[in-house]
Amino acid sequence: MANVLNPASYAVRVLLLVGALAHANAQADGEPMRGGEALDLDALNAAQRETVDRFVLEHERPTGELKLLAERRGLTVRSSVALRHLFPHSRFVVVPWIFQLDPNAKNLYSIPFGLYDLLAISDEGRQESIFHSSGNQDEFGLFLHDHRVKIRNKAIACEVSMARADIYGAGLSLCNDVRRSSSEWRLSYKETPFRPVSSYEEVREAYYYRLRVDSRGFVLDGKLVIDTLERRKIDNAEKSAGNH
Repeated sequence: MANVLNPASYAVRVLLLVGALAHANAQADGEPMRGGEALDLDALNAAQRETVDRFVLEHERPTGELKLLAERRGLTVRSSVALRHLFPHSRFVVVPWIFQLDPNAKNLYSIPFGLYDLLAISDEGRQESIFHSSGNQDEFGLFLHDHRVKIRNKAIACEVSMARADIYGAGLSLCNDVRRSSSEWRLSYKETPFRPVSSYEEVREAYYYRLRVDSRGFVLDGKLVIDTLERRKIDNAEKSAGNH
């Protein structure tokens, strides 16, 4: 039975971009938000390019039955209105990875495709963060905290939501942001219809990115949250009758 590759075992955390980045229409300071764009590495300064090169060399695994290689022709700089406004002194670089498998080991691994790292690099060339596809996206909240992002109103909350969509991918930029309390924002809040979780129960859930802020509105941290709003039993007798 083939093993699913664990990229962490190769000392690299990878970002799976779910399709092309897309934005919902939103307003911030009276200007409509525009979608992200991909730039070539000429948009980086010398120190930033050196950081990218060093990251690639440190994380590539060019030998062994399973090789991990950077797709250098695919290296791009991700830019957008939201990213430039919130993080004017950072660049966001997408590093795509490819795997090469020894033919003798083809039955040992299940090879994933479309794997990326997304690096945040300062003007001085310092690696500020690596954003991951798995987990609860807590690195985004810490990045906001490190850059002292302050959320004062829904327009700024929407801009933060758009920046998160530029980093993590399509389907995340819904600017339905809710201020739950003076210390909590729920970004891209969405409730789903009931869905079955077993043969006898279904649930209705809410998905959002929760940000904690201090008394002045500065971000403390954040994480992706799935809340169960309601549970109910499935009437299997009625369901069976409907199938006849």
